[in-house]
Formats: sequence, C-alpha cells, structure tokens
Amino acid sequence: MIFFKRNKDIHFDLYYKIVNISRNKDFYSKFKVPDTTDGRFEILLLHLIILIRKLKKDRKEHLSQSIVDLMFSSIDLSFREEGVGDLSIPKKMKKVGMVFYGRSTSLEDIMGTQDILKKKNLLGDYFLRNTFSSDPSHKKNANELSKYTIAFEKLIENVNMEEMLKLNTQGIK
Repeated sequence: MIFFKRNKDIHFDLYYKIVNISRNKDFYSKFKVPDTTDGRFEILLLHLIILIRKLKKDRKEHLSQSIVDLMFSSIDLSFREEGVGDLSIPKKMKKVGMVFYGRSTSLEDIMGTQDILKKKNLLGDYFLRNTFSSDPSHKKNANELSKYTIAFEKLIENVNMEEMLKLNTQGIK
C-alpha cells in the first residue's frame, strides 16, 4: 500500500508533524520513556490524542477522523513491512485499536480536569501506569511527562492548522 498525498490533504501534514514531534529524542533521554515500539507508540498516541482534542474543539471532526484513519493505515502497513502474516494483522490491529481508544478515553477524562494540580497528578499516574509499566522508580519521569503534556496542549490550543505545521516543540518544559 502506498500513500499518495494531494496538496489539500492537510491530514497527512498534521499526522507526520505529530509523528516527527513524537520522535524527539528528549522523550527517550530526558523523560526516560522506553525507546521501544511500545514506548514510541505511547508518545505518538499522546500527541495524536491532544491534537484530536484540539480538532474536535475546533469542530474539525472530519479532519481528526482522517488523521486517525491514516494512523491505523500506517500501523497496518508497518506490520506488513515487518513481515506479519495476513492472518495475524486483524488481531494485531484490534489490539492497537483497543489501546488507542482506551488511551483516548483516559486522556480525554484527565485533560478535561480543570484543577491543574489534580490534572498533573492524574497525568503522572497515567504515565506511570501506561508508559512506565507502574515502575515506581519512574515517578519523577512520569511527573515531568505530565508537565510536558499540559504545556504541549496549551501550546497548540490557540494555533491554527498552518501554525501547527510550523510548531517547534523543542523548548516545552
């Protein structure tokens, strides 16, 4: 499967912007997210879910759905490129879907929390559980990742799509 991009396919641009943001080495060095397929997937989902929240808030559900569809197509293609057999793909994609929708629901609830201290604590618990496999030695990393998440959401909250494509997230703390 080959993805063809047309000039007006902003969902490609936004998706690949999020992919590039999630590949920032700081997540794996500074925040100590495991540099594994699962760790990278967690960071990708984090950014995608925040972007989707913004798009829904901006009443761009169709765009957000196109981005989600592209993510699933990209993951399916990755499995196939890794040599996963056609009979195993549906099971793997079902698991990916369950993880995505589970994380989406959890993060949506947490990010909707108005009390900033409570939000930081809930995010810290979320990251400790999902990103760091409930390893208490990563509590500080989980808390730092929660601060980053709040800052990232704040950064993209008031930008339009063109500005989003030009974002530099290097300095987010």
